[in-house]
Amino acid sequence: MTFLQKLYSENRKEKMELLHGLSLGRDDTSIISPLQQEVLIIWGKNDKIFPVQKAHELKEVISNKVRLELIKNASHVPQIEKPAEFNNIILNFLHQTP
Repeated sequence: MTFLQKLYSENRKEKMELLHGLSLGRDDTSIISPLQQEVLIIWGKNDKIFPVQKAHELKEVISNKVRLELIKNASHVPQIEKPAEFNNIILNFLHQTP
């Protein structure tokens, strides 16, 4: 059993309830002021915990200065599943941001 399988198989019911609660707070977004700085969101395209639609919703809430990068063949932990691609995205963002 891999680390990720173990992580998501233990206490699965409790984790799902927690994640459900985290993803329900959409009404609370009205109190968030738009950010003025450039923002990078990196998301695994196959994320089953927080589907890609959540990334698009988050992008809308944060500001119009958000760059959303979706990593193919990655799920909830793209920094572990696709570390080279993840790091390249960050480096490109840092080099392009004034």
